[in-house]
Amino acid sequence: MDFTNLIVGGKTVSVTQQTKALTLKELISRRDQLTKETGNYYGIKDLKLKNSDPVKYERFYSRLHASVLAAREVARYVTASPGSREMGESLWTLTTPEGDTLVISLGFFSHLTSSQVAIRFMADHYYDMNPGIRDGDVFVTDDGKTGGAPHPGDTYTYVPIVIDGEVIGWAMSVNHIMEAGAPVAGSWPGFSVDTFMDGFVIPPMKTGEKLRQFTWWEQLWKTRTRAGTLNNLDDKMRLAGCAIIHKAVHEIIEEFGIDYYKQAIREIIEESRLQILQNIRTLMVPGRYTSVAFRAVKYKGLQKLWVHADKDSLIHIRQKLEVNEEGGLYANFEGTSRWGYHAFNGYPGGADVAFYLSMINQFAHNTKPTGAISYVAKAHYPEGSIYNPDISTASFSNIWAQSMSMNTLGFNAINRALFSRGYMEEAFTADGNWEGIQGAGVLEDGTTYGFTNFESVGGAAMGAFSFRDGQPLAWAEWTQLPNIGNAEEFEYLIPPLFYIGRKLLPNFCGHGKFRGGIGDSSIHWIKNPGKQLGISRGGSQVAATTFVGLGMSGAYPAPSAFHVSARGSNTNELVQQGVALPRDASEVLEYAEQGILKAENLDVWKFDMPEQSFGDGDMLADAAGAAGGWGDPIERDPRSVLEDVVYGWVDRKFAEGLYGVVLKDHASGSLEVDEDATRSLRKQIIEERRQLAKPAFEWWRNERELVIKQDFIDPVRDMYEGSMSFQAFRDEMIHFWQVSDHFSG
Repeated sequence: MDFTNLIVGGKTVSVTQQTKALTLKELISRRDQLTKETGNYYGIKDLKLKNSDPVKYERFYSRLHASVLAAREVARYVTASPGSREMGESLWTLTTPEGDTLVISLGFFSHLTSSQVAIRFMADHYYDMNPGIRDGDVFVTDDGKTGGAPHPGDTYTYVPIVIDGEVIGWAMSVNHIMEAGAPVAGSWPGFSVDTFMDGFVIPPMKTGEKLRQFTWWEQLWKTRTRAGTLNNLDDKMRLAGCAIIHKAVHEIIEEFGIDYYKQAIREIIEESRLQILQNIRTLMVPGRYTSVAFRAVKYKGLQKLWVHADKDSLIHIRQKLEVNEEGGLYANFEGTSRWGYHAFNGYPGGADVAFYLSMINQFAHNTKPTGAISYVAKAHYPEGSIYNPDISTASFSNIWAQSMSMNTLGFNAINRALFSRGYMEEAFTADGNWEGIQGAGVLEDGTTYGFTNFESVGGAAMGAFSFRDGQPLAWAEWTQLPNIGNAEEFEYLIPPLFYIGRKLLPNFCGHGKFRGGIGDSSIHWIKNPGKQLGISRGGSQVAATTFVGLGMSGAYPAPSAFHVSARGSNTNELVQQGVALPRDASEVLEYAEQGILKAENLDVWKFDMPEQSFGDGDMLADAAGAAGGWGDPIERDPRSVLEDVVYGWVDRKFAEGLYGVVLKDHASGSLEVDEDATRSLRKQIIEERRQLAKPAFEWWRNERELVIKQDFIDPVRDMYEGSMSFQAFRDEMIHFWQVSDHFSG
């Protein structure tokens, strides 16, 4: 039955006609060739099934989509992992035999592109022959280079669907596991120097048959990770959902027929591709959107065993997003830092997972969300860069620490275009500054355990719009289901940690005419830690830099995450005395300044906190999830500033020093705006700005002198040297600063 006949390489080829079952490599080669030569996915120029019988076509798609939705809603209750069960850190998909996603469940949906990497690897290495690919086999991977995983904490399960010896699709699931088995405990292993410190990392590997895992596979989770029980339950969860999809697809093929199935899955992706192109044409303004972000890495003094890694670094994230008039989108990351001996590298598959977060969110909203996004929006990661190391041993244990900034640049480029188009309700300042507490311990009875607290991965603040403030905890770039989870979930997961505070943190936002959503802070009290408790952090950004170098229309960008630890503290004595303990990170510092809280080690971590040992009565507070503002703070309505002060979101000193709003005490005890004093203060602030302002040429000339002298601290100098090793960025630097072609950064 021939649905599509094409002229390829001088020969007439039918998309569905085959004389024998094609190997995985042949299937991928056919897909690539047809797509390249025709410009349409798999050579599909007409949506014949959709047009001839749209009801049947939509019913077919709905059946596929229902299978992955059911997989998620049923299977996530198999696991004991709060991140997957409660917070949506999981995903189920069905793909084509080549790994292009057809349908996705709720969850962190940008992982739909990783399957292209894993399936291509299996094809290139002839898995059909060894170990063989049979219906109901089980494959697992968490590798960045060969499996498309962003980091080892994201683990994928693949179940092939095979009919008459031919792979016709894959059921796939991914979730964020609780502990990755690295030297530094947690699911974002910190302070790794190379991939040999990343933990339990495996390429696509056959781990089971007939929808059952081998016994040795369960034992590996138990012996190679600190959270073996939870990781095994997560593994069973992924497989349970894949089994639901596997069964459903066989039933769908029995109803619709194999020929219809093969043609329809191609049409679904081509339909989606065409709609995404149209969405980009509708929403974007053709042109180039250039933006940057930075991420500090502090390893100096902490890597004595690995001298080559004993240095501080500044990661440069540079994105040029180009949109053409046809709707094609191309993101070039040339100029982004080179890979380094640290935990924050990644490979192209994992980088794509971050990049496609913004692309799918914005352009696949009114179509069938499929892998078609990768055929419309493309990214270039130069070889040797932090997103495409030219060695296979670079650590990739926490690419999310800087790729969330990369993804945010994409979001904000799109939001600037939306604003330019007049879609004000859709354009806001995007940030994704999440935080993660992780570690391991040994209980009094000798039981070992590992953990990750996903609380601040579940939700972050939404940034400001051009006409209203952002909202706290209302958004997450990586999921449709922002949810910080119940405190009780994490207390049973991490026995010694008890919440004594969980609240929004005053002043913790990007300020502006309209301020970003307030970030949140939690504080944990350690009780009965047993024989050992070590905690580190695995979050995205650190307070040493802003989350992104962007405040919309003159606003302040979002502040980044920080930690406060109080070890060897007097909290047990305070409780016995009836003194209330602090409830957020700021109050910990206030208590210490007032002499109420005493600690042998009181540390404010503006960089990644290395693993620290905590004892009974110690405290750990974190703050994250702030979002950027929109517009100049001095233009904010004084009544809005007053309201913020009254509700406790902004301190009175911020109101005056940052917003130029003077408040006075009313006789009734309430506050009110001093209109005359506010006008006078704002006039004074504007005049001070004028006095400090410089003509652009004068600023450029002064900065150029610093560039020529290379008058930078070591991390900045190293950053520029690495970025200028890429020719496009080097040319741009030489042109902008008007220096010699022989200039070395």
